[in-house]
Amino acid sequence: MEEKEQVAKALLEAAQKASTPDDLTEPRVDDAMRRTAMEAFGSWERALAAGLIRAVKDSDSSRASRRKPAAADVDRKVTEAFQDPIYIETADGKLFTFRGPDLAVRERAHLLDEAGLVDVIRAVHYVGDSDAVFAFSDQGRFFGIDRRMIPAWEMRGERRSIRDALFLTKEEGIRALVPRRKMVSGRVLHVTRGGKGKATDASEYGDGLDRSGRTAFKVRDGDVPISVMGTPRETTVFCASALGRGIHFEASEIRSMGRNAVGVNVMKLSGEDDAVVGAFEGKRVRQLAVITEQGLGKRVDFSEFRTQGRNGRGMQLARINPGDRLASVTPCNPAADVAITSSEGRVWRLPAGNFFLMGRPAKGNPMVELAEGEKIVHLTALPCGGEMES
Repeated sequence: MEEKEQVAKALLEAAQKASTPDDLTEPRVDDAMRRTAMEAFGSWERALAAGLIRAVKDSDSSRASRRKPAAADVDRKVTEAFQDPIYIETADGKLFTFRGPDLAVRERAHLLDEAGLVDVIRAVHYVGDSDAVFAFSDQGRFFGIDRRMIPAWEMRGERRSIRDALFLTKEEGIRALVPRRKMVSGRVLHVTRGGKGKATDASEYGDGLDRSGRTAFKVRDGDVPISVMGTPRETTVFCASALGRGIHFEASEIRSMGRNAVGVNVMKLSGEDDAVVGAFEGKRVRQLAVITEQGLGKRVDFSEFRTQGRNGRGMQLARINPGDRLASVTPCNPAADVAITSSEGRVWRLPAGNFFLMGRPAKGNPMVELAEGEKIVHLTALPCGGEMES
């Protein structure tokens, strides 16, 4: 039995070095390995089958050892960041500020707009304590605005809108926020749902506030920005696709371009059903959290994603059930929180540690209870909000 285990282990090592399946066919393998495998298993095919079984068992063992609720082994501490405002984006592109402490950590969903005063909530954003933010629209324009000019959530019934503060067109909506401190140096980088990306020197934007709106990047018809980041020049970028792939590449592979450029391809998508659903700067990220439209979520160690060349298919990020899609991805701290938003405008604030730590091939665990026809649409990281409400 020990001899067979050693052969199976050797086959796994050979498989890791192989470039194509042909490298593991009988005519191409090392003579000594082939003889040893046939002596142990009787045929090369049986030896390959044993290697496959060994790989599955090792994978299952690895995943089982990592599936642990982090709530049991992290110290959740509430800091001053819990008092920072969060921003609520609605499906029709409106933007509001919301008191961070008013979004409690609990298993039950928050229905923040029971009166139906605004369109459905599409996403929750957090940019830290910033006196001003740069807002980027779905048409590729940017606006610099003092935080105090963004309507507060509790005043939405007075018909105040972000359109009263910014010169948005009738069809235009806000899709991303960057704190002003991130616009001072480095580059501004964006990624679109269609897999396009572009970087522009921050000096081309300036850090002055301008509510009239200027072009940040060109967006092709039918495409929308998924993420906008203020980044240092030396960093990495991670993109995730709806069909469960993730690619990690050096930001330097996106050369700096003018604000009027469309950009370059950053991720190869798998047909019309695929799209980029999230992107973030990879520097200092230790873990990420993902969730599917049907509510299956997990955390993954970011170290599992080696850097690759831009515009590849990337690596498996999650195994997706038939009929499901990846909804969103965010870098996370297991000692902090995440906010989950559904297509019905419901919002959950949960400890990030509730997402079990799993390997890339794992599907994830159910995170929230969804109503019939309801889907998850967004996931974002938030500061620690303390213990869960009962």
